[in-house]
Amino acid sequence: MKKLFYKKLISLSLVFCLMGGAFGFAQEEEEEDDFDAMFAEATGDVEVEQSAPVLPAAGSSGLSSLIGLSGHFDADLGLSALILDKPDFGGYLSLNNSLYMNVSPNPVVSIHGGIGTSLSNKFSLGLSHIYFDYLLFDRIFISAGLKGVSWGYVRMMSEGNVMADTNGMLNAEVRYPWSTGTFTFVGAYNYAALTPNPSYTNITMAASLEQTIGHTSVNLFGKKYGNSEKKSPLAGLEVKRTIFGFDTYAQGVVRFNNLKKLDSKAGYQNVCAIAGFYRLWDGFDPNIGINIEYNYVYIPNPSKDEKAHNNKIALQWGIKRIGKNKNMKGAIDWNHNFTSGDGNLVAAYIFDGILPYASWRNAVSVDYGRSYKRPQFKMATTISLSLDY
Repeated sequence: MKKLFYKKLISLSLVFCLMGGAFGFAQEEEEEDDFDAMFAEATGDVEVEQSAPVLPAAGSSGLSSLIGLSGHFDADLGLSALILDKPDFGGYLSLNNSLYMNVSPNPVVSIHGGIGTSLSNKFSLGLSHIYFDYLLFDRIFISAGLKGVSWGYVRMMSEGNVMADTNGMLNAEVRYPWSTGTFTFVGAYNYAALTPNPSYTNITMAASLEQTIGHTSVNLFGKKYGNSEKKSPLAGLEVKRTIFGFDTYAQGVVRFNNLKKLDSKAGYQNVCAIAGFYRLWDGFDPNIGINIEYNYVYIPNPSKDEKAHNNKIALQWGIKRIGKNKNMKGAIDWNHNFTSGDGNLVAAYIFDGILPYASWRNAVSVDYGRSYKRPQFKMATTISLSLDY
């Protein structure tokens, strides 16, 4: 059994090394943003992290030159239907409003805050973020407070963001960039258990070293959780490169059970590998984008309810600038778990410009697989408002 385990571990390592030699730079940032925006607008339910608001124009006087306020409001009103043995029709109402504040008293310090309000099945009001940014010696970037931190080249699968489980905590981030790379360190602490002098043993710590080698972007990272989190440490490597116009990327992450037993299966919790590519064709109308990711997870010591080998796939396809007036867009989102046999498919189509300041959105979703006696269909048609202010 030991020999078989070592062969699997060595094979995975070789795969990661080969991927590191084959993959590299991403496409330009604006192309990635265009692809994300195209799909997000089409589905309407994709949650994205809000960027910092823009400060008032130069030349403003008094407090208006220091404080910038902005916000975003969206609302959906329409009809929905759940189809099982027979259709079950209902109404749909969702309201979301976010208010952002940005204060910049000098060129090296800025303060950010945000409050979010939502009304769907219930009303919620909360502080979404509050943190400061500090540029030290015009070289070292420091940011700390209640904020989110996102790492990873993976775009769709949540497993690819190794910092996702520390979002919502107090995060202190230090970044030191140079011409071909960046070193990043993050310390995270659960503010609900905050004490005047928190022990370092309860602080989650993560480090990332990203470096451009030739035409390949390589990121080596690790994370050790605080004792109160009771989670296994991890280490990983990811690579990214543009090949024939496709942004291609791969990530490998190993989670450890016991660092003193790395010579046996008992030392490992799981090994996760994700590979994917995306591209946006925007040189003609309509614009078309596609993103595909494949995820493989190996669990050396599976429990009774687990399998040693797990495979799943995710696909997003989007199209926009359709029709005579270039005011229609659509998207398909598909996720399938080969191990459980379950999956979900969503198709959406949007008409813009028919109503003032609003879009008409239509979507169909189907859940299928061994967990369902029969496929479950959901449909919705809504009038959607989306305003920046």
